[in-house]
Amino acid sequence: MKTIFATFLVFILHLTSNAQDSFKKLPQAANISCPILLVDEHIIAHTNVITSKEDIEDIAVIKEKPSRKAHFYNLTANGILFAKLKKKIPSKTQAELNTFFNLKENNPVYVNGYLLEQDTYTIATESIATIDLIAPNEETDLDQKVINVWILSQEERKNGCSLQQME
Repeated sequence: MKTIFATFLVFILHLTSNAQDSFKKLPQAANISCPILLVDEHIIAHTNVITSKEDIEDIAVIKEKPSRKAHFYNLTANGILFAKLKKKIPSKTQAELNTFFNLKENNPVYVNGYLLEQDTYTIATESIATIDLIAPNEETDLDQKVINVWILSQEERKNGCSLQQME
């Protein structure tokens, strides 16, 4: 099972390295191929939430780049894994995160610099590395303050994601 998971990650990294399209993102968006994990269809997480193969009920990968009409399109910029896990993943809604930063509940939220185009996504709390408050300016081309949730560590943002093997 661990080799299947690693194979999925390698496949995603290869797939996305050749993908060319315009994603809605911030200038400081991650420019490396670190896939996002989408747990139970709505929780955005880092792959580190899967600590063993026993955690996994089902896992899938996008084989082809989806059309922009797909509700998860903007999350596919650096690859995406879909997983059903046997364990519960604590998460925060976008509205909760915005409220914490004194922003309107429906304010746009970005993950790793990519806009979440659906407000139904939540973010796994254990996957949050840092949260930046981004102000509008010429570089960002924003018309309001937004939050960007990093689920990548500083090291991963700089050097890319490592493929870890599970026990």
